Amino acid sequence: MNGQIGFKHLVVGAFAALIGLAVACGGDGPSEPVVPSVPPTPAPVILNMGISEEPSTRNYWNYFGGTGGSVWTAYVLDGVATTLYDYSHQRFDWVPKLANGLPSPLIKETINGAQYWTAEVKLKENAYWSDGVQITSSDFTFVVDTALEMELGNNFYGVIDPDFLSHVEAVSPHLVKVFFYAEDPDGNPMKPGMSVWQFGLGFAPILPQHYWEPIVAQAKLAGDIAAQQETLFSHIPENEPTANGFVSKRWEDSAFVENARADNYWRQGTRVFLYENGAYREDDPSNLNDFTIYGDAVGPISLEFEEGPHVDFEIFNVYSSQDAAMLALEKGDIDYVFSPQGLERAFQDKIRGNPELDIVSNEANKVRYLGFNTRKAPFNIQEFREAVALLIDKEFVTGTILQGSAFPSYSMVPEGNGAWHNPNVARIGEGLNRAERLQQAVALLKQAGFTYEVEPQISEDGNFVEVTGEGLRMPNGELMPVLGILAPSAGYDPMRSTFAIWIERWMNDAGIPTKAKLTGFGVIVDTLFSEDVESELDMWIMGWNLSLFPDYMEAYFHTRNIEDGVNWGGYSNPRYDELAEQFLNDDTIEGSRTRVFEMQEFVAKDLPYVVLFSPQLVDAFRTSKLQYPYTNALGGLEFVNGLHRTVQIE
Repeated sequence: MNGQIGFKHLVVGAFAALIGLAVACGGDGPSEPVVPSVPPTPAPVILNMGISEEPSTRNYWNYFGGTGGSVWTAYVLDGVATTLYDYSHQRFDWVPKLANGLPSPLIKETINGAQYWTAEVKLKENAYWSDGVQITSSDFTFVVDTALEMELGNNFYGVIDPDFLSHVEAVSPHLVKVFFYAEDPDGNPMKPGMSVWQFGLGFAPILPQHYWEPIVAQAKLAGDIAAQQETLFSHIPENEPTANGFVSKRWEDSAFVENARADNYWRQGTRVFLYENGAYREDDPSNLNDFTIYGDAVGPISLEFEEGPHVDFEIFNVYSSQDAAMLALEKGDIDYVFSPQGLERAFQDKIRGNPELDIVSNEANKVRYLGFNTRKAPFNIQEFREAVALLIDKEFVTGTILQGSAFPSYSMVPEGNGAWHNPNVARIGEGLNRAERLQQAVALLKQAGFTYEVEPQISEDGNFVEVTGEGLRMPNGELMPVLGILAPSAGYDPMRSTFAIWIERWMNDAGIPTKAKLTGFGVIVDTLFSEDVESELDMWIMGWNLSLFPDYMEAYFHTRNIEDGVNWGGYSNPRYDELAEQFLNDDTIEGSRTRVFEMQEFVAKDLPYVVLFSPQLVDAFRTSKLQYPYTNALGGLEFVNGLHRTVQIE
């Protein structure tokens, strides 16, 4: 096409030159005006990406509250809704998005005889839907009211919790007021913590009332709640206004989804700065919403970029498998591949050999751990748990055995979660050689009252255990029984099974009779939830997918979650319970961070779990074309939706 345009301009130019020559020579040439040369229209900038599964729905309500909540749908619909607050890039600070600054402090109010915790949030006044309609507080209250009235579940229940949230009000077009219950149904006082308010309701999706209101009204006529939800979720939106930088252009089932840049995106051109001292700053092009939080914007800058989108179109090409998507990347058909389950090593090796492509590896927002049944001996003895932690060489397994496909971990909050990770937790055993590990573990056991008939001995060169321990007795004089480690089989997770085998070996070397029991994932789950878990469970290796706000620290280890929760090891410590309760009730970032830092230190020392590793996530992209503001991020590029609003096309 560009070649044809250029040839046309050449012919026109030559013809014009002949006219000029004829006139100059006094001839009777034509008197038509010269046709000016028109520069060619620039080619659109297109970001081509690959996904390995068809998105489940085009309907954001269905994605967030129905059966359409797949990760593939999340990538495609990321340009639709907005929220009051968001996570910052790379560090995951809690920062304003549609909100104009931080909310007012929670205060207790009595209204018509009922008590509420209330707060107000101002909204930015330069925010518009893609069709030009201003985004107002009514859009927020419309979504919240709909979720409460239609009893929407799944992710909606996670951010709009009817057990805590009474209602919301649009005080003015750009001022929202939220009302949380101050008492539970039994009259007991309660207060919304960070997970309910700032990291709950503050992250509720905001959708355009003027588009969705008639659709919701029609759905409410469908019958019972289930029928209403089904009617709402089944709607296929057309020409839906969006608020997050892209609008839907074409959707070809089993082929591709194409989104176009929204020309009036209200965050377009915003400059974002992260400082090494923890400060966060935004410069709005309109100068209406510049702000700095978490300290003074001084000193070295750790990240700086301009909000986009910087492309005209983004295309999500649907492939039948990861193999097909990777082949398309190698051929140059696409620029980036979403790989939420990781990238096989064979693909990684091929990419490393291609000068046009690159891969980056990051820690997943997941942990794999060894858990102890702390209800019974020897696991109820802290020194025993620490001795086991000392024996486990995480760096050896992840680096040598697993060839760098996982990251050794020491905290329940991954290092990449910069806003909440405590870098000063105890790192038991790190840097010790095999002899030091064994010697320190044996010393700990003896200090706690364990005795040996034959103590383990390491070889003179320190490379292997020359004499394995025998006849280990617990402090009560009983012979140590054979301990079991439940772990997934290699067919389900070779990483966890590998750790189980090595832990078995190291514990036996130290004279702790241990047997790894590699079995099906379902068998382990059934055991953890069985009525006999208190007596039958010894140790187990499992994993968690984590949230960015670490309220899971209460769920996994608080005493109240032993009977009906996921505190399967029966861990109970009054001081930890106190910290966890304070953490859940904190309503400031500073207070919550202080508490959760203490909780991380507590778990790393008291060891209800030995945190083992976080899986590696690998992203593949065309380095000759794509320029990212950063590539090192918890969960990899796919965790931040491929950075499709900030990536630049070279």
